[in-house]
Amino acid sequence: MKNTMVIVAGCLALGTAALAQDQPRQLKGGGHLLGETAEQFYTEGGTAELFRACQAHDWKTVNHLLKEENSPSKTSAKDICAERTAVKQNAISGQRLEFKGAGDPPGMRADTFTLDGGHLVKIDMVYSTPTAHYEGFHPRSYAELFEGLKEAYGEPSKAYTEPVLDTYGVQYDAHRAIWLGKDDVILIVEQPGTNSWTKIVAATLAEYNRTVKEAKTANPLE
Repeated sequence: MKNTMVIVAGCLALGTAALAQDQPRQLKGGGHLLGETAEQFYTEGGTAELFRACQAHDWKTVNHLLKEENSPSKTSAKDICAERTAVKQNAISGQRLEFKGAGDPPGMRADTFTLDGGHLVKIDMVYSTPTAHYEGFHPRSYAELFEGLKEAYGEPSKAYTEPVLDTYGVQYDAHRAIWLGKDDVILIVEQPGTNSWTKIVAATLAEYNRTVKEAKTANPLE
């Protein structure tokens, strides 16, 4: 999200020009820019590395990359390459699909990207925050991530708490915040308690409206 990049809590970036209300901001997470084309998506990051190895028939590198993704070892690299190529073509042709990114293992972050209509319409980043300490891992708390977003984007359009239950049925007050832009939306959602996590979502306005509509259809009383 930017002309001159400012890293936001290691997950989102914003262009200084985006601070002007009459200019659209640019959001970047997991190495990808919200709104980029499917062609661009497949030429950046680990995805591009995998396709280069496939095209070169470098099965050793393909297997190494697939191992990092925890893909079944019984599936041959050649078959995986053929499958990923077909998925890529579907994405470029406009099909809606979700793609799991490499994330940030030391930061305990998992990334999911949604492509639709030939563009990247949503970047979903989930930060696990276990209560136990693990050597070499550096989880980020909701407070830390929220402050990073607020520093970059200013005060949220809305911030509130709502009661939620953890996996053991214990109730907590979970924090929520949303930044509404002209063309996009940023959300941060907290799940406290056991196996806690924080989710940051950057989505196009159309994708956000689609999600809200689907939620209301699934829960007509809300």
